[in-house]
Amino acid sequence: MTTGTLSQQQRSEAERRATLARIRKIARRTLVYGFMLALGFLFLFPIIFMIVAAFKPNDRVIADLSSIRAFFPNPSILTTANIKDVFERVPFGRLAFNSVFTTFVTVIAGLFVNSMAAYVLSRLRWIGRGLVLGIIVSLIIIPLEAIAVPLMMEVNEMNTALNLIITALMAILTGLLWAALWNASGTWVEDAGGGSLPAPAAWGLQALFTAIVALPLEILTVMMIRQTIDGGTWLNTYHVQILPFIAEPFSIFLFYQFFVGIPKDFDEAAYVDGAGPFRIYWQIMVPLSRPVFATVAILKFLQFWAAYLWPLMATRSSDFRPLMVGMDFFQTQAPIRWGSIMGYAAMVTIPVLIIFLLFQKWFVQSVSSSGVKG
Repeated sequence: MTTGTLSQQQRSEAERRATLARIRKIARRTLVYGFMLALGFLFLFPIIFMIVAAFKPNDRVIADLSSIRAFFPNPSILTTANIKDVFERVPFGRLAFNSVFTTFVTVIAGLFVNSMAAYVLSRLRWIGRGLVLGIIVSLIIIPLEAIAVPLMMEVNEMNTALNLIITALMAILTGLLWAALWNASGTWVEDAGGGSLPAPAAWGLQALFTAIVALPLEILTVMMIRQTIDGGTWLNTYHVQILPFIAEPFSIFLFYQFFVGIPKDFDEAAYVDGAGPFRIYWQIMVPLSRPVFATVAILKFLQFWAAYLWPLMATRSSDFRPLMVGMDFFQTQAPIRWGSIMGYAAMVTIPVLIIFLLFQKWFVQSVSSSGVKG
């Protein structure tokens, strides 16, 4: 005879199975999180050692390498002498400014140039588009080390004609960015002022906003104008570290992959309203593509902040060299103080870690975004 209730034995068996399932689940989570913590701690070893060694006396940095003490600070011997030595032996402030300046200008200019190139490749139809896209994709696999010497020879032999061409291109790009920013800032100024600002005041705010945001391209244009007038070599300048790397195949490909996933209905509706390609790019594509803009910005920032080979080849003095190349000061000036080297490395690395921790959620979300659902 079947009943609607469970016997005591059946209930006990069900509870036992549920308990075993919970134990297995807890055990799996413990193993997974334990493995992840161990792996994370393993990857953190170099950073922990670097930060701890930055505050140790020089003679203890190497002496502690053979024991676990290399990763744990001893409060009785902690010192800031290494940090002071960095500022005494290296023009750290100048090197930091060079890194911030070249990285900021390259990233901002690269976002504009690479996204526009990807927009033309993904949304417009023209003869040779597939060939150009194939060339860009193939260029991704070529490392900088393979082209550094030919590129060095080219920039060393820049003549007046090429300088004029590059200057004209930079002026055109700056003008396009001005036009886009001017149109975009009009709505912002109107909303901020509640529609009651006099026309001269509104135009002044628009001009100020446009000039500030477009400053990277403005700086590059001024640099190229001065370069053309002087007629000198590109070596040992800021723009030799910036201009060759604004257009980057990998960034173009990332933008392209994102743009092709946006429904064509947006473009068609904008064309019906009388919008042109550039207006569609700025007022439709850019607002819809914030995740990929964030991804490219972070990746390019990390890439150019850590640049070493090209700045080492193309610069000759601390007036233009970035922080990474500044590490060579400690290798060429006797005595070699490993505590000072670790202090310098920590001062270069910690700001990047802080920036990543502050924006890691944004970065993860931007990388995981794949497009717009139609």
